[in-house]
Amino acid sequence: MNTITGVFRSVKEVPSDIWMQLQHRNCFLDKTYLNAVEEAGYEGLSFYYIFKKNKSNKELSFHYFQIVDLAQRDLNSILNLDPYGQLLNVFSQVLDKFIFGIKRNKPHYLIVSGNILLSGDYGVISDKRDNKSLLDSIDLIKKELNATGKVVATIVKDLPKEDKMVEDFPQHKFLPMVMDPIMEFDVNPKWLKFEDYLQSLSSKYRVRANNVMKKMEGVEIRDFNADDFKKHKTTLYELYKGVQQKSPVRLLSCKIDYLFNLLNLSNDRIIFRTFWKDKKIIAFMTVIMNGNELEAHHIGFDYSLNKNLAIYQNILYHYIEIAIQHKMQRISFGRTALEIKSTVGAYPVEYKAFMRFENKIVNSLISHVLPEKSGADWIQRNPFK
Repeated sequence: MNTITGVFRSVKEVPSDIWMQLQHRNCFLDKTYLNAVEEAGYEGLSFYYIFKKNKSNKELSFHYFQIVDLAQRDLNSILNLDPYGQLLNVFSQVLDKFIFGIKRNKPHYLIVSGNILLSGDYGVISDKRDNKSLLDSIDLIKKELNATGKVVATIVKDLPKEDKMVEDFPQHKFLPMVMDPIMEFDVNPKWLKFEDYLQSLSSKYRVRANNVMKKMEGVEIRDFNADDFKKHKTTLYELYKGVQQKSPVRLLSCKIDYLFNLLNLSNDRIIFRTFWKDKKIIAFMTVIMNGNELEAHHIGFDYSLNKNLAIYQNILYHYIEIAIQHKMQRISFGRTALEIKSTVGAYPVEYKAFMRFENKIVNSLISHVLPEKSGADWIQRNPFK
């Protein structure tokens, strides 16, 4: 039996002794990172931090929620409807009225258990993966939000496939969301330098890698600190926006301040690398060290130069090189560009996510048209010998 010990709307409200009681080593659920997200100032984004204690063993658990106000959004900006077939695209305007109503004169909330800015299981800290406790937290939030607005849907994102909570959500009218796998990469402990990684590739892929890297000859590499970032903020924003606008789901606006805030977390956990050609920044990449795992975080680059310089694939190689240098065990490459990531050695890992619309008609309708698998066609490559 879990009892609530604290419900907070800002990370700054949470007493320090509560954070100290949490037994975890995940930087994406610690106070400094969550504060960086808060202070980025995403429009329409708010938060819930719910702490509970198990009466039997006194273990403290933590549920993290992001709340998105969708009052001024339409359905096509909430979900990527392409994988769900033409039916939902044709009737999206009708569905908008079912979900939001005709008048949008008050907040319309999407509750997200987890972090929209990351791929992975970053919504719950608890030794006991308790579906009922999480659902109770969702009900608490719904009751509070419905007092001032309207909750339209809830998402529980990125639960490991083997998590016992996965089995229970359909019993509570949650629908499985069809999502691409997260691409992960194992760093061989025998690799002491990047050349060791190259030597582990088959001849065909080693030749390809060398050819790709040769395209970036003459491109200067600079790692930025916070002062460098501020000086070039406008250029970085344009590169970032160009990538974010191609994302299939854009629940949040593009905020370069989020990346700037990351630079203030810890010098030994964050690398912000920029790529220069003809005295101009043409790309950047963000590295976050999360324990023994490297998070290949947000990037930006000039798409017009990508074909000739192979910018994107070179960024992937830089992530691998940095992971080897810092003796990481694994890289999380996220969900995009699955096949090209597999050509450098990444492999797919399936996670589960669920959504429930508060409008029962919409929830029932969508349950009948959901596909069984992602619409993305790609071939898993194995570049190693």
